[in-house]
Amino acid sequence: MKTLKYIVIVALASAFTSCSSSDDSVDTEKPVIVLNAPEEGAKLEAGKDVHFDMEVSDNEALGSYNVDIHNDFDGHTHGIVAMAEDHDHEDENEHRTPFQFNKTWDDIYGKKNDDVHHHEIIIPADAKRGKYHFVVKVLDKAGNQEMVYRNIEIVDPGEGNSDHDHDHDHDHE
Repeated sequence: MKTLKYIVIVALASAFTSCSSSDDSVDTEKPVIVLNAPEEGAKLEAGKDVHFDMEVSDNEALGSYNVDIHNDFDGHTHGIVAMAEDHDHEDENEHRTPFQFNKTWDDIYGKKNDDVHHHEIIIPADAKRGKYHFVVKVLDKAGNQEMVYRNIEIVDPGEGNSDHDHDHDHDHE
């Protein structure tokens, strides 16, 4: 009888252990980001919107994305190669306000992939000209994070190289 009791206890213990320890469904894979715009080295004009375009995907489900734009006046790199060209800091520029932007969107929540395209980021006309970092962070539902960095430059109106005349349909915005 003790042997039978022992076998039942071992069988139940192994059943519970196998159910709890074999949970291979934990998502540890980071999302994938393809940042189409702005491109590395883009010269974005003060007083205009930013053409933001990316493709995101995840093996399970996406959560949210964040865009952080901050100045690179101190030369920090985030582990990326700094832009070689230096901006001319005329006296007028020294009195301008450095541009900062940080916003999170959750409109991709629960999707496996999405094409994100908008022009919601506006650079003020009085933004300080110079080097900036454009950082995109994407989280999936499990909390895995991937980031993409771009070196960009805010320039005077008429000196940009961003493609605001790109060819696509804006009806979905």
